[in-house]
Amino acid sequence: MTDPLQQALPVSTLVLGACGGAGATTTTLGLANTEAARGGAVVAVDATPAGGDVAERGADAVLSVSGLEQLVAAGPVADDVFDEYCSRTSAGTRILNRIGNQTAADREFHTLTVALRARRVSAVHDLGHRLRAAYLAPLLATPTPIVLVVPCRADAFNRLRSALQSIGDTLGEPGLARTVVTVSNQDSTGWQVDLDLLREYLGGQVWGVETIPYDEHLGMGIVIEHGKLAPETRAAYQRVAAAATAVAEGRKERV
Repeated sequence: MTDPLQQALPVSTLVLGACGGAGATTTTLGLANTEAARGGAVVAVDATPAGGDVAERGADAVLSVSGLEQLVAAGPVADDVFDEYCSRTSAGTRILNRIGNQTAADREFHTLTVALRARRVSAVHDLGHRLRAAYLAPLLATPTPIVLVVPCRADAFNRLRSALQSIGDTLGEPGLARTVVTVSNQDSTGWQVDLDLLREYLGGQVWGVETIPYDEHLGMGIVIEHGKLAPETRAAYQRVAAAATAVAEGRKERV
């Protein structure tokens, strides 16, 4: 019998913040909504240890009071239960949030991964800024693209080295080779760090470097509506999504 975890499925992505406040959650929503807006079946998954705010930040259509912990508690997931437990965005993304009543466990993500693969659904996982937790093992078992988000600040760039070291220690050079470093600009005055120097520094270590521009809608801290993002922001998410697809397909060339 074929292991469900080894069956092919649409591209799924792990989104990791280089530090707290990097923009991993907004990037998770941006990538998921990009896929949903072009007709893909996609779920944004809260894969933080005790629960984050991906649903509160992105569920502009339906906010569910249930969580991932409850969904997988009884084992295999029925279709009607799966839909009932998901929050939704106006772009068509389903969101599985954690309610935070228990710490994440690998059993939960094994059950969820099987459920998503059976439905041919892509997942964008918001990992927060922790990669080495044992519960992430089912998500790291396959060569999934990693989007490493770093805010466009000098101090955050200094902390990027630690995040890359974490990926290298956990997944080795193959993990770094499937990592797309994504610089998120959270400063309305413009780009404060020389990105060409960053690209030069990271050359040969990671798959590539992408950027997400400052967006007033994201900076307001309100529930995100994909349709209200600036065209440049939506285009940036499309580039990052295309890079993740290229990584998943084993392509090394730029997209």
